[in-house]
Amino acid sequence: MPHQATGAAPDGGGSAPRSLVLMLPGQGSQFAAMGVPLYESDARFRKALDDFFDAFGTGAERLRREWLHGSAQGIERGSFAQPMLFGLDYAAGAVWLEELKGVDVTLVGHSVGELAAATLAGAFDLELAGALLAERARLLDAAPRGGMIACRATEESLREHLDALGGRAVIAAENADNQCVVSCAEEDLPDTMRYLGSHGVTCLRVASTEPFHSPLLAPAAARFEEFLARRGHRLSTTELPMVSAYSARRISGREIMPASFWTRQMAEKVRFWEALRHNFDSGPRTFVEIGPGTVLSLAARRLPSVRARRSTVISTMPRHRPHPEHWESAIHEVAEEFC
Repeated sequence: MPHQATGAAPDGGGSAPRSLVLMLPGQGSQFAAMGVPLYESDARFRKALDDFFDAFGTGAERLRREWLHGSAQGIERGSFAQPMLFGLDYAAGAVWLEELKGVDVTLVGHSVGELAAATLAGAFDLELAGALLAERARLLDAAPRGGMIACRATEESLREHLDALGGRAVIAAENADNQCVVSCAEEDLPDTMRYLGSHGVTCLRVASTEPFHSPLLAPAAARFEEFLARRGHRLSTTELPMVSAYSARRISGREIMPASFWTRQMAEKVRFWEALRHNFDSGPRTFVEIGPGTVLSLAARRLPSVRARRSTVISTMPRHRPHPEHWESAIHEVAEEFC
């Protein structure tokens, strides 16, 4: 099978109907030249991403040039990674939703991936989303330097270690039952990694130069909220089912979420694991990570329904297999199953 999949085989007769979940990744999933082969080969993907670049406005050409021709240096910078991850998530989602027209699909995004999911679901139009990402990038350039550490540990055990450090680092995300992310200021990164490692916690630096999902970004999040609040009349209800990894609940299609909902998540914990467990682990599902990397796929594989082979997980744009054929094969196979 050309794409990565784990979990159940197609359902047999009499089984519960399978549902589809599209997962959109955020900071830490980026890698050099992510999505470039797809941009060069898929006209629909290219148009959707170009539409985002147009909406992003001033700075879009530099962003596009850095993405198409840049090296691995600088991809951890939030002012580059955040708009590019949004754009790739959005373009991928546009293609997948076109292919799956009429299929019951639920969206869930991680961090900036949640903003892409909200745009695809209809909470913002693309013009507003582009302005939001441009403002977010500007705020991140002025934000405190810091970083994030991926840890193989439960949230409970990790919290005990962080308490011993005196609050210099916080849990930024719980991605799975044994996968958490810690965020702290730049000067605290070495000591935090050293302390956790000395206590048996496997650690890996996340590709980020900002302390996302920590109080250090609260001032930037407050200014981000002010920016969106001034445009609050342009917010809408969602037209597609969507689960928020910020609140860990489904977003009602009858309710317009306030500006604070979409902006404060930059400085608060991502509850991705809780969102998965509470909303998606009750029946057979196909989870598809439609953006770059495999962070969300690895998390979804920890779900009991996947471990019991009732559900399946597919990654479509992994770092080690960036070829368009991989992506196209995944789309065709999922479309055949659901359409």
